[in-house]
Amino acid sequence: MIYQNHRRMVAFSKSDQNLTNKIMELLRKNPGQPVKELASQLKVNRTFLSGYLEALENQGQLKSKKIGPAKVYFKEIKEGTP
Repeated sequence: MIYQNHRRMVAFSKSDQNLTNKIMELLRKNPGQPVKELASQLKVNRTFLSGYLEALENQGQLKSKKIGPAKVYFKEIKEGTP
């Protein structure tokens, strides 16, 4: 799947789906995590993850909220999903 945000084209491959699943699981267990904390847990570059999370948010899979200088992320809850 290819998604275009306002900065660049982002392609989602099978390995990307694995990363997405890991992100969703982390946010399910502990909602409201900042990019720095997620990047540390996933062992990925913070700048990369920031763009990846933005793309997921643009797709409607995540929500973010600005708290001071940090942007924290939450799993988007859709009706009928756990």
